[in-house]
Amino acid sequence: MKNKLLLLAVVVIVGALLYYCFNTGNKSEDVSAAAGETYKLEYTPTLQAYGFTEPVILKAKPQRVVSLVHTPVLALYEMGIKQVAVPQAAMLEWPADLVKDAKLLNVSMNSNFDIESVIALEPDLVIVGYQSKDTYGKILDREKIPVYYVDAGHVVSYESIKELTDVLIKAFGQHNAGAEAITDRFNKLEARMAEKRQENKGQKVMVLQSAPPRHYIQGKDGTLGSMLDMLGYENVYQNNKMVLIDLEQALSYEPDLLFCVGGSKTAAEHQQVMEEDFAKNPEYWNNIKAIREHEVIYLPIKYVATAGINVIDNINELIDIIDAKKLKQNG
Repeated sequence: MKNKLLLLAVVVIVGALLYYCFNTGNKSEDVSAAAGETYKLEYTPTLQAYGFTEPVILKAKPQRVVSLVHTPVLALYEMGIKQVAVPQAAMLEWPADLVKDAKLLNVSMNSNFDIESVIALEPDLVIVGYQSKDTYGKILDREKIPVYYVDAGHVVSYESIKELTDVLIKAFGQHNAGAEAITDRFNKLEARMAEKRQENKGQKVMVLQSAPPRHYIQGKDGTLGSMLDMLGYENVYQNNKMVLIDLEQALSYEPDLLFCVGGSKTAAEHQQVMEEDFAKNPEYWNNIKAIREHEVIYLPIKYVATAGINVIDNINELIDIIDAKKLKQNG
């Protein structure tokens, strides 16, 4: 009897040990799986149209990102993704705590840019404009540094910015307060723009991007032109290419509202520059009804080009400026 009880006790102990070992092993595997989680950067529809179809797979969340283009910088910053280098920005000021730890890169002279200085930073992800695939991309590939390509250029559309931001949120923004805040801001802006499209339907605008005495006319594909298009305005200039204004042709456009943008830091500074130029040839400029009746909105340099998700703030501010002018007229 004692022998049977002893045998039973041994069986129970061995079974318990086996159960413990089995379940502990499973937990270790779970931890390993979590530690080995991958992060996938899909390509946006815009980039897929350029032939970028295979996603970039990262074995860990990046800790040393280098952004060679402006578009992703603020989204990554707000999601808490560490960037060790970002481009210099003429259109806006980066947050102080971003540039405190990140190297500012002069990428404006693209052909002279020293890619070796990026490699020296030991990045675990470099974000590059798609046009640089055969130059910087090849060098970074050779160094086995992960590269993700994005839409880049003087004008990056709102839709392209939103596509990229959605990709970054999907890859790095799960259960992330910063990502949730970005999504909420986009949703609120979309609702506001839908309301304004109805309100502005049928109103005509003209967009001048100027560095007097040179004045370029901008269609709906320009930075400011595209914002106004999303707000429901009809652009009197129906060409997609920004060109020097045809002074004779411009007299036939008859916009309800004229928007003037240029390289000045503030709207007041640009207004002064433009009005001084208009005053040099009043016989011509006063033939344009919007100028003659002061139906002109002057805007600063940040409306020449956007830098990623700051497009949300720019469009909201543009709506506020237009609404303030309407209120003043009606008051």
